Amino acid sequence: MATIRMIDIAVSLTDGMFKGIYNGKKYHVADIVAVLSRAWSVGVDRIIVTGGFLEESKEALAIAETDARLFCMVDVHPTRCKEFDESGDPEKHFQSLLSLTKEGVEKGKVAAIGECGLDYDRLHC
Repeated sequence: MATIRMIDIAVSLTDGMFKGIYNGKKYHVADIVAVLSRAWSVGVDRIIVTGGFLEESKEALAIAETDARLFCMVDVHPTRCKEFDESGDPEKHFQSLLSLTKEGVEKGKVAAIGECGLDYDRLHC
């Protein structure tokens, strides 16, 4: 019988909660290693770490580089699309995302580009 491979395709390991930060206040030490350990122990085979915007995507790539089972997504969440205009140079901002994507692909760590579409549930713009 074949073993089922579990791949979590959207883990927000860049969120401050994995560093023990909630609502801007530190409550505990970083627990990302423990969280990943639990995931591996219950059979998760691979994890794709999401970004959300350029800086988080950079962090997602850095996290993905720490373990062969981790990969990342370079993305701008629809609720964060305003970052293009806020950067002062939308084309340069796009080129930064593209450059990060190419870097991650060359390293074998970028598994996806996202997010595309509109999110009417949460609006941060």
